[in-house]
Amino acid sequence: MKNTIILTHGWSGSSVFSGLLARQQMWLGDQTIRKPDYDTFENAELVRLNRSLLQQLAPGLDHEHAFDRSAVDDIAQRANTIDLQPLRDFLAQCNQHAPWLWKDPRLTWTIRIWARVLDLENTSFLVLTRDPMQAWVTSNLRRHVQSLRFTRDYNNGITACNTDFLTQHRLPWLQTSFEELLLDPDTLLPRMNAFFGTALTVDTLRSVCRMPLYQRSRGWKDVLMASAVYLRNYRERDGRRRSALMPTV
Repeated sequence: MKNTIILTHGWSGSSVFSGLLARQQMWLGDQTIRKPDYDTFENAELVRLNRSLLQQLAPGLDHEHAFDRSAVDDIAQRANTIDLQPLRDFLAQCNQHAPWLWKDPRLTWTIRIWARVLDLENTSFLVLTRDPMQAWVTSNLRRHVQSLRFTRDYNNGITACNTDFLTQHRLPWLQTSFEELLLDPDTLLPRMNAFFGTALTVDTLRSVCRMPLYQRSRGWKDVLMASAVYLRNYRERDGRRRSALMPTV
């Protein structure tokens, strides 16, 4: 198996894919990032380095709430001025535990910098997407309030940026979605095994995924709850905006 990098936007089910591939002895790091209700399976040092790169090269970038392809290109250009040795040192540590797995949504903005030190020919890439409505429901239920249009445009922009990078470097990749994994694992898992050299089964998937298989993760009740969250916050923002515009006496 090669080392593996997952390129994706947020709320794509990437933690399930990471947990799944980790069952094949891919190294995740000495410490991974945990959220209150699940493990992201993100190498904590990778996340720290990515945050540092963005702080150095794009201070003030609000990458969770806006996507601009020009910002990605600017960051890659500005990286010409920084010392890459910390990245090389981290990569050397990872290579001691190969094959390793990297997953961090910030990689969309930093992968062009990492490409300067990576052995790309010995790296496999997984590009993850998600059904826009399912991603929208998940983000709003987790109080990352956004419109469906924003979710669709943001996610599509990131996916196109990631595949452009891979095309530019003439690298093969496997592209799939969380919906495909849940709805049709019998087809997707053999595709993943052929691409990554793994031996994943539906039982492996059941061991890492708490959601029922062969159905979508978010049903109509979730859609209604997410809609209520979105509308309530939209009204509150609109009310604050109107208050700010009212003249004082």
